[in-house]
Order: sequence, then C-alpha cells, then structure tokens
Amino acid sequence: MTAGEGVGSPASWILPATLIGLGAAGLVVTYRIAKNRSRKKIETPTTPEALEALVPDSKFVDVNGARIHYIQAGEGPDVVLLHGIGASVFIWRFVFPLLQVRYRVTAIDLPGFGKSCKEAKRDYGLDAQTEMIAQTLTTLNINEPLIVGSSMGGAISLWLAKLYPERFKKIAALSPATDRSLVPSAVQHFATAAPLLRRALNKRTMRAILGRVLTRRDLITEKVVDAYLEPFLDKGDGVRAFWSATSLLSDRRLPSGLKDLAAKILIIYGERDMMVPRRSIDRLLKLIPNARLLTHPEGGHHIMEDEPQWIADALETYQQE
Repeated sequence: MTAGEGVGSPASWILPATLIGLGAAGLVVTYRIAKNRSRKKIETPTTPEALEALVPDSKFVDVNGARIHYIQAGEGPDVVLLHGIGASVFIWRFVFPLLQVRYRVTAIDLPGFGKSCKEAKRDYGLDAQTEMIAQTLTTLNINEPLIVGSSMGGAISLWLAKLYPERFKKIAALSPATDRSLVPSAVQHFATAAPLLRRALNKRTMRAILGRVLTRRDLITEKVVDAYLEPFLDKGDGVRAFWSATSLLSDRRLPSGLKDLAAKILIIYGERDMMVPRRSIDRLLKLIPNARLLTHPEGGHHIMEDEPQWIADALETYQQE
C-alpha cells in the first residue's frame, strides 16, 4: 500500500478500529523538476478510465516457494514499482501506463498483499521482504532498475539500496514509512485475532481509510473501494499478513540504519499527507545528506493516485539525469 500533507499522530497513523492504515532540520534541498525542452511530456490517455484500461494482465512467478503476483509492460530501462502496507499493484493503475511508454515497468505485489501469497507463518519483516523483492527481480532478469517505493515500499526500496549498493543505485521513495515511532508496538500482536478483526473491515471502514490516503475524493468510488477490499476478502489471511507486516515498519533499525546511503535518492512527498508526517521526512533527509526532496502542495499519501501525471513527469526527469 503516496501524496498530500496532514501530520497524523502515532495513534491516527494506524488505527486498530479500522484495521489498516494504508501505506504506513538540517539542510533540505528542494528538488525542482527541470523543464527539458528536448523531450516531450509523457502523453497517453489522461482520464482515469482510459489509463486503467491500459494496465496489463496479471502474471505470477514462483520465488523460493512463494507465489508472487506482478504486472509488466513496456520496453526500455527498467522501472520497478513497490506499494505500501495494505495496498497492491492497484495503486499504480494510473502511473503505470504513463511510464510504460518509455520504460519496461514492473509492479509487484509484496508477499502478504494483493494477489501474492499470504502464508500465516511467513516472515514479513524488513530483511525478509527486501530479500524477496531482490530475488523476485533476479528471477525476472531485472538487474539495475529505478526502484520506486510508496510508504512501506519506500522503506523496502531504501533497504534494497543499503543491502545491494552495486545493484540498486537509484531510488525514488514516495512518503517512505521509515519512522518506527508511528507504529504502536502492541499492533503486531493483533495478527492472532485476524479472523475476528476481518469482520470489522468493510466498505464503510475502507472508505474512511481511503479518505486519509487520497486527497482527491472523486477517486473514492465503489469500484475503488471494492478493489482495495478484495485482497482481504478471505478467512483472515490478508488481515493477518497485514498485522504481521507492521513488524517491518517498527523495525528498530529504522531510520538510523539508512544513514549515508550511497545510492542516488529522490524523496517525493505530498504536503497534505495524513499518514507520514513531514517531521519523519525531515529526519530521513538529515540521515541521507545526498537525498533530494520533491514536494507537491496538494498531494496526499498516495500521490501516485492523486497526481499521476505529475509523478510520471517527475520520475521521467529523475530517470534522465
């Protein structure tokens, strides 16, 4: 399971009452997108319906006994999209078609989410998820991509750069969830009650959650609510995996373990984000002096849904550097 700014307290970041919270000062250099007149703006159909119609069909790959779901299309340099906690490849439905015009784009459902495996005893921690993504990319013959990670996916993308500096040299992290103080420690223990908690997850609670993730309220349609709910409509495996995955967000090595990463890093943040507070971003920028910050005044936590064209243009500019 990023765009818009609203500073949430730890309690509001992840609410046990609603079961899931999608997603997740030093010198701050604000990165402005350069207008490269030698290149045309990425252009494809711009209506949500037209863009979504271009999203490719599902594919699956087995990685160390785990069934991983992904979508892939396009030709050119590799761009890999990683969603945040509680989300899936669905969040990239608008950005994906914009990027596939010039790149081979691969969006992956993390283990425990979307249509990927949701094994009860699987490790969903930071190292385990990072290793699974690295191995999945190896299996798909993707070697030195631009990694674009949203929220929890942003944390994983930065950890990939830490563990494999020679392979993952360019990262774009959208509202990366790297502040473990935002996740109450007791949350991890809710996994055992997943079947009961599942009953409280419905269209009403999902609408409330999306209201904190998306700035554009017109995007919160019945279709979108159903798409976000679908991975959790089982006997509790999806909810159990979600709660287990909170161990990644509360990893004690975050964010200090990201200090002085060698990779080229762009942090993208929506100033109306109600899930990841700006103070978390500022702390991360202090730890990674070479990281640059790009902000959008109206974007929310899921800025790729709120402002897909803006995100596509930002990534295009970043990739061409």
